[in-house]
Amino acid sequence: MGPTAETCAELLQPLRALLGLKQVALQKRLEAENVPYAASGLLTELVHRGECRASDLAHHRVVDASVVSRQVGQLESAGLISRRPDPADKRVSLLRATTDGERAVSALEARKAEWIGEALRDWDDAEVHELARLLDSAMRDIRRHTIQDGDCDPVNREGNR
Repeated sequence: MGPTAETCAELLQPLRALLGLKQVALQKRLEAENVPYAASGLLTELVHRGECRASDLAHHRVVDASVVSRQVGQLESAGLISRRPDPADKRVSLLRATTDGERAVSALEARKAEWIGEALRDWDDAEVHELARLLDSAMRDIRRHTIQDGDCDPVNREGNR
């Protein structure tokens, strides 16, 4: 049966607020110092997903390929990602975060985790784990209903930490 429209409408308000946290993080200077702000999400995703094609990243992030192309150029110029020919199709490149890119994401995520930890200091670990589990589950279902994931091959994750 699923939840009612009223219950789902109630969920929209905290979801909008969560999306707004990106602006708050920027204002709190939680962006990575050497990572172009607009491309930081793409770099983070590449670190977590592992090596994959730009088209798969665009599909997974639900953005136009030209957006990913611009961000890839910025990240590559900054030395945060590298590319190599896809062995399955030499016309296409596989992208991966460099060691510097991985370090930048690690530092950024540590600062964000500290910030969230300060904000949720009255919560215990069990509550935070449950929230993370519920959000992850909801996002998987929403994504599955909305788009299909790109084909980033987990086999190509070697070398990523």
